Amino acid sequence: MAKLDHIMFAAADLDQGISEIADLTGVRAAIGGTHPGNGTRNALLSLGADQYLEIIAPDPEQELQGTLGEELIQHGGSGVRSWAVASDDLASVAAVGRDQGLGVRPIVDMNRTTPAGVRLDWQICFLFGNSLLPFFIDWKKSPHPAQNTPKGCALDSFTVSLPDHVPYRTLMDALGVEVTIVNGAELCSARLQTPAGLVALQSW
Repeated sequence: MAKLDHIMFAAADLDQGISEIADLTGVRAAIGGTHPGNGTRNALLSLGADQYLEIIAPDPEQELQGTLGEELIQHGGSGVRSWAVASDDLASVAAVGRDQGLGVRPIVDMNRTTPAGVRLDWQICFLFGNSLLPFFIDWKKSPHPAQNTPKGCALDSFTVSLPDHVPYRTLMDALGVEVTIVNGAELCSARLQTPAGLVALQSW
């Protein structure tokens, strides 16, 4: 089964996002780097050997017009924005998405350089047709970010809630994604085991 790779926790300001998560969990995320052309930068904390929480926020050093960074500022607030699933075959993910009647964006190459000077390169694939869909990520030969980020937290559960969960479950089964899906208001929620106890994060 495909596995959740990371949870994207969005904030309008990175320092505020880091402080918010630190207050909740007792673990302070480490600066990750910037996403050139995307208008964003991030900070990370590990949720295990191959899972992590990404705090993503606008990068004031970049031109933000028309970028995700601008979207984060306009939205304001903080919360779970999206989630990613690890895959080493994004072409197959795209094919399944098309078979299920979803839109598929072209596979995108991305990169960032860590504060230690290590360049990370990865590819992502976006399916669209439901706002709670994960995106899919292939880290290629780059070291997984969870290996070198602050430890102490673990993912207890991740849940997707929708008014009609059956089509979503059918899609996740076709993609081989293991995730808890329930009927309810449309949102994603994560529960983390932390030094401060169980912490719940929900869609912004």
